[in-house]
Amino acid sequence: MFSPCPTPPGFALKAAFTLCLGLGLAVLAGCAYRGEIDDPFTIKATWFSYLNGDDIRAACGPGAEPWYRLVYNGAYDEQLRAYEVVGDGAGGALFTARVMTGSGLNVTNISLADLTAVGGWTKAQDRLSPSELADFEGQLEDSDAFGPTPAGLRLASEQFYWIASLCRDGRFHFNAWRYRSARCDRLSFPAGLLDHDRTGIAVNPPREDAGVVLARNKLERDDGSSAFSLTVAENGLAGHITLF
Repeated sequence: MFSPCPTPPGFALKAAFTLCLGLGLAVLAGCAYRGEIDDPFTIKATWFSYLNGDDIRAACGPGAEPWYRLVYNGAYDEQLRAYEVVGDGAGGALFTARVMTGSGLNVTNISLADLTAVGGWTKAQDRLSPSELADFEGQLEDSDAFGPTPAGLRLASEQFYWIASLCRDGRFHFNAWRYRSARCDRLSFPAGLLDHDRTGIAVNPPREDAGVVLARNKLERDDGSSAFSLTVAENGLAGHITLF
């Protein structure tokens, strides 16, 4: 398990400590994601922990309800889509869709003024019946979401990719898919998510990775832009550090 403060590849270690220590104790407590996705005071400081599913990892164990988080990075500065499917104890699930366009979550340049801004999520909820939940889990299986993690996969913020944090039968699974790839061509769960997405916001469709060069240039300049890069490890994101 990785906690509490992430250091994505391309950031100096000093920047990670500044992120958590420079914002004061109130925000420091938020460096490990604990369920504040709609709270603008903490989401910026916990985005990488959210992607890593740290809260799902902590809750996943024998007897735990199914809990599936799937995040679509549709070129980070253009669109983010976050989906939560959480078992309701009666065989079905609560489905929550969130979409942010022109993301506004500049996680590489955080200030207290930024954290008081409106988070910008459009949120909608639905209920999945037991049969609908079973169908969705079948789509996850068809997508090999519970299969091996593509360790070493690099994910640039300006690319298009899915990240999944999944708790099923008390076991945590992490996975990621980057467009365009053969693995992405086999994905079936996005269609299932969109079937229940009531936000009314169209998906920013994946396109070729021409913007990746720009993202890398931004990283090299270290100019405070929102460009970043992540690396997939064996069962999560690499590069997290522990302060406590």
